[in-house]
Amino acid sequence: MLNVAIRTDASLYIGSGHVMRCLVLADALRNVGYNVVFLTRPQKGDLISIIKQRGFDVFELSQPLEWLVPETTSDYAAWLQMDENHDAEECLAQFGSTDLVIVDHYGIGIKWHEKVKKARSCKVMVIDDLVRQHDADLIVDQTLLRSVDEYQKLNPHAEILAGTDYAIIHPDFAKFRQGVDKFKALENGSKVLISMGGIDAPNATLQVLNAFKKKLIEPPCVTVLLSERAPHYSQVKSFAEKERSWITHIDFVENMAEFMSGYDIAIGAPGSTSWERACLGIPSIIIPIAENQNIIAQKLLKVNAVKIVTLSNIQSELVPALNEIIIRCDSYRASNFALCDGVGCSRVVKKIERCMNLC
Repeated sequence: MLNVAIRTDASLYIGSGHVMRCLVLADALRNVGYNVVFLTRPQKGDLISIIKQRGFDVFELSQPLEWLVPETTSDYAAWLQMDENHDAEECLAQFGSTDLVIVDHYGIGIKWHEKVKKARSCKVMVIDDLVRQHDADLIVDQTLLRSVDEYQKLNPHAEILAGTDYAIIHPDFAKFRQGVDKFKALENGSKVLISMGGIDAPNATLQVLNAFKKKLIEPPCVTVLLSERAPHYSQVKSFAEKERSWITHIDFVENMAEFMSGYDIAIGAPGSTSWERACLGIPSIIIPIAENQNIIAQKLLKVNAVKIVTLSNIQSELVPALNEIIIRCDSYRASNFALCDGVGCSRVVKKIERCMNLC
């Protein structure tokens, strides 16, 4: 049995997407016989309890004496909360012999990889979205329209898995994709899902709900998915309770693919969930809430898969975007279906197995 260690974090600043896609990959690797453990730092907004609930051992890294507060949404060094070398040393102290280390963390780069590879003589795989230099055997970047060449110049010795063919989403999305009505007409009574991620630091959810209430005589039937870890959870929950005639608030969903397949339109951030929505052909309004999401947003716009609403202009842009989605639903649905088939995780696992067999 081969051993795999996954280094990733979730927090109020990082969000939950990195850990969630790593959990999907970890499940898939366990299913083919790998032993998988996680290394992660306990902090506000972490997902340690969920990782453990999924049956994985967790090595909890130390907490800093003084917590760093990111100055911007792209202050990735602050995401890590300590020096890269220190983090690598602590990780090495936590796990012994391992065959593969998977890193999904914007705050970790080539220095960390070099240190760990030298100490453990292991393979390294990096899940990245930022086109950086790594000391890795495999690099996965599931960004739409990402090309191998963008990474190969910086990483000539790595195998690059680029684009949405390698989107790491739960295999259930491929299953529920088969039952989606590709020709269903949308209307003002359509079911709308608002899911701005596990944290939604700028509280875009409440801004969207306020826009619907103020701008529409009859707001659509809305479901809000927002967990208790979100800093504005109480505000959103209170608003939803007052407007229960058209809003349903849900904390957590076990089967995300089945749940999402029941909605006609989605409003969310352009993170990893973009590929889940695309797989199900759900026309979407996306609201970038972090700097690194702008590239994904523009690429989705380029292929006519979404309408973009800016965070600062939700009040003025949201309803016109919704109306256009409704009018051109067939076009938006077809564009999304073409982006992601839902079997990217399986492709990644096969590449990992091939890489490990070549050791």
